[in-house]
Amino acid sequence: MRLTPINMAEAIIEPFWDPSLSGLAQWAVTPGAEHGLRLFQNWCWAQFEWARKPAAGPALQLSRACDLDCRDYDDLVLSVMAPEASSVRILVETDKGAVAFTAPPAPVLKKEHAVDLRGATRLRRITLELTAGAEGIAEGWFNWIGLRNRTQLARYLREWQRFDAAWDGYLRPDSFLPKFTPAYGLVVNSAELERLRQQHAAFVEQHGTSPYVEAGRAAAVTPPETLIGEYVNFWGDTRYNRERDHGRLLLVHGANAAVAGLLLRDPRLLRLAARYAMAIAMCRHWDDGMLCCFPDGNFDHRCFVQSLCAFDCGLILDLAGEYFTELGRDLILRRLAEEGLGNINYTSWRYEYIFHCNQLAWFTPGRMLAYLVLERHWQHVTPYTEIARRDLLESLDLAILPDGGYVEGPTYFRCVGRDGGLPLYFHARARGLDFVTSIPERMRRCADFAEALISTDDDQDVIPICDAAATHDLISQAVMSAALPGSAWSRMYRKAVAAAGGLPAPRPGTKPPAPMADAFLAWNLGAAGTDAAPPRAFVFLPEMGVMASTRRLGADSVKLLIQGNKAGAGHTHEDKGSFVLEFAGETFAMDPGTCDYSSPFAGIAKNCERHNMLIPCGLTERPQPEVPLPADVRPVGDGDAVRFRARIDVTPGWTGLYRRWVRSWDSPRPDILIITDEYELARGTGVDFCWITRRDVRVEGRRVLLRGYRGSVELELPPDVTARLEELPFHGGVTHRRLAIHRDGLAGTLQITVRLAGH
Repeated sequence: MRLTPINMAEAIIEPFWDPSLSGLAQWAVTPGAEHGLRLFQNWCWAQFEWARKPAAGPALQLSRACDLDCRDYDDLVLSVMAPEASSVRILVETDKGAVAFTAPPAPVLKKEHAVDLRGATRLRRITLELTAGAEGIAEGWFNWIGLRNRTQLARYLREWQRFDAAWDGYLRPDSFLPKFTPAYGLVVNSAELERLRQQHAAFVEQHGTSPYVEAGRAAAVTPPETLIGEYVNFWGDTRYNRERDHGRLLLVHGANAAVAGLLLRDPRLLRLAARYAMAIAMCRHWDDGMLCCFPDGNFDHRCFVQSLCAFDCGLILDLAGEYFTELGRDLILRRLAEEGLGNINYTSWRYEYIFHCNQLAWFTPGRMLAYLVLERHWQHVTPYTEIARRDLLESLDLAILPDGGYVEGPTYFRCVGRDGGLPLYFHARARGLDFVTSIPERMRRCADFAEALISTDDDQDVIPICDAAATHDLISQAVMSAALPGSAWSRMYRKAVAAAGGLPAPRPGTKPPAPMADAFLAWNLGAAGTDAAPPRAFVFLPEMGVMASTRRLGADSVKLLIQGNKAGAGHTHEDKGSFVLEFAGETFAMDPGTCDYSSPFAGIAKNCERHNMLIPCGLTERPQPEVPLPADVRPVGDGDAVRFRARIDVTPGWTGLYRRWVRSWDSPRPDILIITDEYELARGTGVDFCWITRRDVRVEGRRVLLRGYRGSVELELPPDVTARLEELPFHGGVTHRRLAIHRDGLAGTLQITVRLAGH
């Protein structure tokens, strides 16, 4: 172990987050094969999991000897994301004796547990123990171990408390009367703004308020000056920041205040937006934590936070530019160039892979907006703006499949619609071009992607396969609707606008702060008036490996999605051969999608047992196929407005578990579906046919009934199976229900008949 100071008060002695520096291999781990224990290096932590609660003792115990000078520090600190309700115990042996600490049951967020060293000057050994709090599969991770000096820490944190709302010399005073005119017209011009103001005023007159008004109020709750720190949080993500920074949300609010200030002609809100930009500029690092600025290492979280800071600051300089003095504006321009674009360019130069996935596009809205703002003030910037545009077009051409599919699922498709579309929108406005005609041909192939994944569930935009949420990004919908008018994108966008009350805004219930600047840009595109064609009965994306059927049963829709795989696809789950069934405005067989990546449930959601799969039973470890799967797994089938059938060989990826597994779906008409699994196990004692749902479930002998508001689904079970119903906890207190239909034996054919009926 080596002591590395990260500020005047704190030092790191075990950087678990960095695979090149982590000493994980030097820790002695107590074996736990009987309960399926694994401990391994993963991305930015040392990850652990166990398949079941052990019969006795801790689920995980590891220990390491050391001889480390700790005379300048008061506490040893462990940063850990422990499974909810589990217990963490830390034992520290020093030159003054042993000190033990036991934490209360673990909360939802990661914790920094401090152990008082009681005046010790040498560390001799550190032992960590986790005791399971609940039955079943659990995951978590260790972030780092460090030391702290309490007195020096208090002094260090006071460094960030030197600013107030006046911003003398940087911003115009409260008495300044702006003209409420955008500085550059990159986001919106004066004529467009006046049209939106009139529409917004009519909405407020009818409803008394609007999402834009409420977002402006929310932005004013916390003075932005109190949010200044050494780092900037990545929204609500807590994987990289310190516990003391949980909830310090500096981003998004400033952009929301700028939009609301312009719409309402409110000088207080417009100046508040400028204060947010100054607060961002005064943060020392546009990064989300010391992991990315560690003196001894080279780990980086790419440039996610830098691109967000660049986007917010560029947008605020445009919309609230009247409030900045030359000093304030130039300071932000410098931060955009050095901390923003410097880091974004470093990432784009260093990492070739980002051109082939979501990330290059993810970084480009901030990158493009920053360059276009700098162009207005500095010569010689323009060639770099054009490089950013060429990089984006290259990445879109690589990341979008020839059939218009996108392997990372619907949420990450925002990196095509939003993150590909917005830079082209800003660039077209700066160059006097037509935005719609500037959208590249690859983006115009994505109609089938939307048709396959658009949801018929009343409460969802999309079916959340892969690392996805059920709500799709509004500006992405608007951009794609503009590019492909009349497609499922237009249907999706109009549904989202209707759900928000008729004004483009995030769906009700969106976790605050809702990105109202994105909604404002979607609104300005005017795509809500685009007519949408009715759903297509059958869609197949052969490159992506996804197949979907949408039919009518009386007045209701029946949608079935079959999940295959493109070899090497990222952000995917252990779900090849899984399916989703929607009926009568609800989801009856669901995909869990994902949740906040800060939660271990984001990892658990990937597991095959959380999907509608056939799972091998009778193993010590948790059964799991390869992810990412290095093989193409594609369904074959056909369908029309009445019938649908599909078949898929799901054997690849299950080496050592399945010798063969083939699944088929046969639906001669919308009210009946027969699912057949033909299988042969390499190991195990039997299989569980898993059906995941949030609907009410009743098991009645050979019959299982799932009841919704407007329709019901009934499963008819064969005579040689047993059925059990399990409650699966999930992030945010949500519970999923798993119907596990068990059949003994190493091989066979399992057939489930599904009947649908409207109430």
